[in-house]
Amino acid sequence: MALCPKCNYKLKLTPKCNYKLKLTDIKPTCPKCGTNLLYHNIEERNETDAINAEIEHAHTQKGLDRAKASYSGNILAFVRDGLWLLTILAFLLPLCKMSAAGPFFEGDKTFTAIQVVESLMDSDLNIMGVVTSLVDSPVVGRTTMLFGASIVCLAVAALFALIEAIFSFLSCSKRGFIRNVIFAVIGIVASLGAAITFNMYLKEVNVLLPGLMSGSVGFGIYVVAAMFALVLIINIVIKATGGVPVKYKQCYVGRDAMKFEDFVEKYGDHKITVETVVANRDEFLPHKSTQEAAEEE
Repeated sequence: MALCPKCNYKLKLTPKCNYKLKLTDIKPTCPKCGTNLLYHNIEERNETDAINAEIEHAHTQKGLDRAKASYSGNILAFVRDGLWLLTILAFLLPLCKMSAAGPFFEGDKTFTAIQVVESLMDSDLNIMGVVTSLVDSPVVGRTTMLFGASIVCLAVAALFALIEAIFSFLSCSKRGFIRNVIFAVIGIVASLGAAITFNMYLKEVNVLLPGLMSGSVGFGIYVVAAMFALVLIINIVIKATGGVPVKYKQCYVGRDAMKFEDFVEKYGDHKITVETVVANRDEFLPHKSTQEAAEEE
């Protein structure tokens, strides 16, 4: 039984004379009219594949043009790029300071994001294990929860600083503005939440262990929040001034090099079928008129 030249589905009827194929019809030609099923409309099918490839290229090219504009469309785009980078670098500033004093030990340490990660990954300290075991304690449970909350807020702020930079190439997309605003707002809330919960944790510690442990929130976390706020402001300014202009590279479709915009207006912004090419043979295959094609068939 013959196979459909488009999807390899088993044909029950031949495309030209609608002859009902049998299991014994294993030849590539129709027993009734002699049409070669493998090469039927082969030129139209090849042209369909070529046009669909050009459509895909046009979509990809427009995405690349928007990504390029997101980084270098105008001066405001450059400023936004710099703010994204500075937001990440702000986590390298002092985020907090801890001091401890006792009969046999005394010391203080300043923490940046790097030191926080190193401390959390230190198997000897096992900070996360201690937090998990003490969170239900009636004495230090609230204090432990505040400490854990500050770590979570800091992690969320750092995560969205990275996500914001990673997805920055989508800033000129349809939902780019909303995405950037949401990421910036989450970053502001998370960074300020880290500062607030850590301050509350320090107050609880001073009550439980007066004079033994103390600390303070570093200026770095406020710089992080300020950078997120500046990112939010610059995105609003870009939106208010009409957005970043995108220079689209002209793409063409078909043998006649029809502009992609004209093609979309006429046939839609999607892949075309062989039937569409056959129905518009004079346009897609100008060297092969409808009359000539009919004579061939």
